[in-house]
Amino acid sequence: MKRPPTIADVAEAAGVSKGTVSLALNGKGRVSEETRERVRRVAASLNYRPNVRARRLRGGRSHSVALMTTLPDAVVGGDSHLSFLLELALPLSRRLLEQGYSMLLIPPLDADDRQRVLDDIDVDGVVVVDPLRVDPVCEALRSRGVVVVTVGEVPDLEVDGVVSRGASGADVALGHLVDRGARKIAVVVSSEENSVSSSVRQYVGRCVREPLLPDGVGLVVLDAPVGEGESGGLRVGRELFRSDREVDAVYAPTDAVAVGVLRAAREAGRRVPEDLLVCTNFNGPRSQNAEPPLTSLELDFSALADAAATMVVRCGESSDGHRGYMEVRPPRLVPRESTGELNPGA
Repeated sequence: MKRPPTIADVAEAAGVSKGTVSLALNGKGRVSEETRERVRRVAASLNYRPNVRARRLRGGRSHSVALMTTLPDAVVGGDSHLSFLLELALPLSRRLLEQGYSMLLIPPLDADDRQRVLDDIDVDGVVVVDPLRVDPVCEALRSRGVVVVTVGEVPDLEVDGVVSRGASGADVALGHLVDRGARKIAVVVSSEENSVSSSVRQYVGRCVREPLLPDGVGLVVLDAPVGEGESGGLRVGRELFRSDREVDAVYAPTDAVAVGVLRAAREAGRRVPEDLLVCTNFNGPRSQNAEPPLTSLELDFSALADAAATMVVRCGESSDGHRGYMEVRPPRLVPRESTGELNPGA
């Protein structure tokens, strides 16, 4: 049986050292483009494949990255079918593979289970979607030397890199509701401070201080137990419609909460969109299949994946200690029946 080619075979055929072969194939070091291309051609002609185990032993790295979210299964699972995570996972895994890294998808878990799982796996970096402001899992990972990059930004959380979504769509969603005629908007955000609730609250605060919305438009902020998913939105919606008949629009960034608000509106006899406008963030199955279908925001998952992959690899291979930061463009509005024109007589 013919033995597989080794790095020594490639070096001999290309007329260079084994170190030069390693640098050329990994895209690193001071190797001329001519030499790099020659080494690649020789490696391809010999059908050479780097020994992953040997590379792991030499470099002390796994060349793998985990993707996880702090959002509960009640939000990203169920009717959503993990679509948010999968929409990001596919382009992220492709970008990482192009740079020699594999990706591991961690399902939605509570903090203790996430910590236990991550203690048992060997990864160089973790991409955390919608991080919590206080997250012991992120702290524990960094203490082990694991690179932590977040998709979403929260104050005070120490991480290696941040992919920011700006106001997390609050500016786009609230602007749309105002354009549709809303005069009093209830903003229903997570009671647990994560990157989305933090950025939405910050934007609402700016609207009050600067102001960013037209005169006569009021905002009220309500907390929702996002961990309860739709039932949490239903409970908050019931209380809202019992206590405030002037609210004519609801912006609930979490789609599960928005669907719960729709149910509460039906119970209260509030017609959507004739009496009430409702808008959410994620344009996934839950928004598309709601009754009526929810106006939502289309995130640029390709741009998020590009930024996250670049950030986690760069932070892992750099030792300058500086936190990386990249911001992606705002999401695109996808208008649907839940924000039709208000009934003039309402």
